[in-house]
Amino acid sequence: MAKYNYYLMVGPYGGKHTIGTIPKKAAEYWLDKGADAFDEYMLDDDHDKINKSGTIPKEYQLPIWYELNNVGHVSSAIFCNSNILTVLDVTKLDENVYIEKGKEVARIEMTDDMVSDSDVNTMKLKDEEYVVYGASNDTGFCKFELLETKEPFDASKLKLYVSYWNNFRLITGINYNGYDLGNEGMEISTGQSMECWIDIHEDKPRSTVVMINSQRSAPTHRRQTA
Repeated sequence: MAKYNYYLMVGPYGGKHTIGTIPKKAAEYWLDKGADAFDEYMLDDDHDKINKSGTIPKEYQLPIWYELNNVGHVSSAIFCNSNILTVLDVTKLDENVYIEKGKEVARIEMTDDMVSDSDVNTMKLKDEEYVVYGASNDTGFCKFELLETKEPFDASKLKLYVSYWNNFRLITGINYNGYDLGNEGMEISTGQSMECWIDIHEDKPRSTVVMINSQRSAPTHRRQTA
């Protein structure tokens, strides 16, 4: 039976991050229009209205950025030295109390030795496909599933799962003493900016393989005692 309950949070930098693919024909249309035009189109709150207006030929219309995610979609904190993992002891708190009321017992900086061994999955692109990256760059925190333990929290038992997004790593889950804690997504306090672009690999031939993730990106929904 668990004697201690903890919530682990990472912040403040993160957000939604997507990877999708579009046909070469649509990519060439938008590359010709320019990066600013593509960014404005994909991020517009009235995206559906623009598509229905007929100003953009149907064969070049695309879903709004966060729906273009057939390769990957992760809402999480970024693995970087500007983010901190905070551990809150919520053992004595009622479930309905905000977790921020928990007692802070650790603040842990992000270091490479915290990352679990990578088991990298890849996805080969179909012929005539281009990759599109989208992101909301926000501040807030990413919360993970409740950690229930028999002993007080021990940072040496902590490992992180990460996914690769462009040149960044996103924290998708936590392993504590052999038990997985799923990512419950970002709680946004301030929306900073959004971005979306077509990856054209100007400095090298267009890649035929997209790196998706290392380990897993889905919550486990397990309640086991570590």
